[in-house]
This record gives sequence, C-alpha cells and structure tokens, in this order.
Amino acid sequence: MEPLREKVHKYGRTIISNFCALVRMTGLYDAMNETVLNAAKRLISSLEFFLGDKGELNIKMVEGSFYIEGVRIRAGVSDIENFTYLAEEFKKRSIGVLSFKVPLQADDLIYLAYAIKGGAEATSVQSALEGRLTKGLSVGGPVFLQKQGGIDLKDSQAVAKQAYLKAVSAMKELDTSIKAGHSPNLKKVKKSIQSIVDRILSDEECILGFTTIKDVPNYSHYHSVNVAILSTAIGKRIGLNRTYLSKLAMTAFFHDIGKVNIPLSILNKETDFVPKEKELLRRHPIEGIKILLKLLGLDETSILSIFVSFEHHMKLNLSGYPQTSTGRKLNIFSRIISIADDYDSYVSGKVYERRTLSVEEALTTMYNASGTLYDPSLMKAFVEIFR
Repeated sequence: MEPLREKVHKYGRTIISNFCALVRMTGLYDAMNETVLNAAKRLISSLEFFLGDKGELNIKMVEGSFYIEGVRIRAGVSDIENFTYLAEEFKKRSIGVLSFKVPLQADDLIYLAYAIKGGAEATSVQSALEGRLTKGLSVGGPVFLQKQGGIDLKDSQAVAKQAYLKAVSAMKELDTSIKAGHSPNLKKVKKSIQSIVDRILSDEECILGFTTIKDVPNYSHYHSVNVAILSTAIGKRIGLNRTYLSKLAMTAFFHDIGKVNIPLSILNKETDFVPKEKELLRRHPIEGIKILLKLLGLDETSILSIFVSFEHHMKLNLSGYPQTSTGRKLNIFSRIISIADDYDSYVSGKVYERRTLSVEEALTTMYNASGTLYDPSLMKAFVEIFR
C-alpha cells in the first residue's frame, strides 16, 4: 500500500472524530475554554501526520461520506454517531471541502468550528477566514460524485468489488462458451484482467479483500480470479512492470482452464476424491494446453499460459504432476502461480485435506515447504502480502 494511503487508513477516522469533537464542544463552551483549546490541539496533532509530509491535507464530504486525499474513511462502530453528526452539519452549511495547510493554528480551527456550529455556510466561512488573513484553512462548497456505470470512482471498495465481480463473470462466460463449443469473448476477459491489475497497483488492499470469498456455488470460477489477484500481488512485490503484471494475471486466470470439462459434481465435491476422480483431476494440466492452443493462438501470453497450465502443479522439486524429466526449471510465472493456487486451495478447503485452513495455518504450511515445493524468494514475497 502507498505510504500516504496507508496513513489515511490508519489516522483518517481519528481526524474526522477529532474535528467532530471540536465542533460539538463549541456548542457547550466559549472559545477561551481549556477543553476547546485541548480539542483543537488534538486535531492539529492528528493532522500533523500528513501536514509534516505534504504541507497540506484535503477532506471532502461526498453524499454523506468523508474522503481524505481521495480515500473513503469508513466509520467504526464507535465512530458512527460522530461521523453522522458532522456530515449533517456539513450538509446544512453546504460545506463539501476543508483544506488544511501549514502553518495551522489552534485559534483558526476553533474559529472554524464556531462558524460551522453557528450556522454559517461555506461561502460565508471562507470569506470570514480570508478576512482574518488565515492561511492554514480554506472551505469549499458541495462536491458531487464522479461516477462511471453507477459506481463512485472515489470509493475504492466499490471499484474493487466491481472489478472482482466482472472478472468472475468473465470466467463464468468463458467456461460456458468452451463447454458449448463457442468462441469466447476474450476481449471481455482481457478488459476484466486489466481492471484487476489496475486495482493491485492503485489499491491492493481492497481487491485482496475479495479473495476471502469462499462459500459460493461453483467456487472454481472465483478460484481463478483469486489466483490472478494473488499472483499479481506477488509480481508487484518482485518488481514486474505493468506489462508483465498483465501477462501474469492473464496466465493465472487461465491456469485451471483444463478443468472446464470436469463435472461440477467432482469439482464441488466435499468428501475425498476416489482414484478415478483423482486421475481425472490430474489430467487438467494437459487438457488445459489443448484448450489454450485453440483459444489463444501462439503469442507470448498464450505461450506463457501453456507453460503455466502444464507446470503449475509440478512443484519446485518436480514431485508434483504431470511427471517430467529431472533437471527441468519451472517458468517464473508457473512458480508464482503455484504459490497463489495452493494458498487459495488451502484456505478454501476445496482441495488437499478437504478442510479449510486459516490464513496463518496455510502460510506456515507453505513457508515450511520453501526450497522444496515452492521458490523461497517468491514465497517470502507472498508472505509479505499479509503483513
């Protein structure tokens, strides 16, 4: 996560709550009261985490929600009353933007709080601040949503959810098309994968949160998207550029394409697989190659996808399947996707022990196999995602 975004997530709620406390106190005490002064100092202290770096900070209220530097601040259970109160005060005064800059004085914050509590609208407050020659504060009017397809583009959670569900939808359509013998909409697949990459680069935490979705019908569709997300996060940590992150995400998306013709009764089975079912499942890397050759042709991405389909269950020490000659060095995409694939399988409870492992149990199990089943450098990068 970017340093600024990380700070917003860490201190954003404190800033909103402290500002609300100051506004509330102006209705109880006069401006010289020590309680009001202390509240203003607490607000300055929470703002300094940002002012010390950038010299300024913007808070916006859009349709009742607060944003700091474009990141939506979500109220915790204990903050809901304060957030609602402050949002109502802003709405009554037609206030949409507060800008804080250095140098910022406690007296200016107190004056601002009294002006808001006193009923002054944004334009009047700004005029009064300019009259006081206040340089550390400015107030703006209402801000309206920037939307695309009904989604608030400033709401990171909503954008991430849209990207995730579109990728799942693309996988479902791909599955249906292949089974029916039709040509799939690869343009939609590529577009959805690019949205995943964009989310990893701009707001990794939000999109990663959706990989925890497990209890759904035909989980294999979600699994392919989860593996694409987790693989891209690893790729980002080892320094792959956007072009190769897109190729990695695409190959991860297709890693289990060889399973499309396996009956759902087997894929969704909750009990142990019988030998014939295991044999059928172990054929999916080879079946994947056949499908990909028909589907994608022979450009760089399709060749990488073929390698990944064939290799993603081989393991670093080649103890997996399909069996191959000794001395084979697995493609780096295969090594990355093997980690993401096994992790998602462990925490979903759909494969291996047929029980769900916690994140900690899965990471411990896999980390202990570094150097034998998994590339140790890539495994280290993967563990860092969860810190």
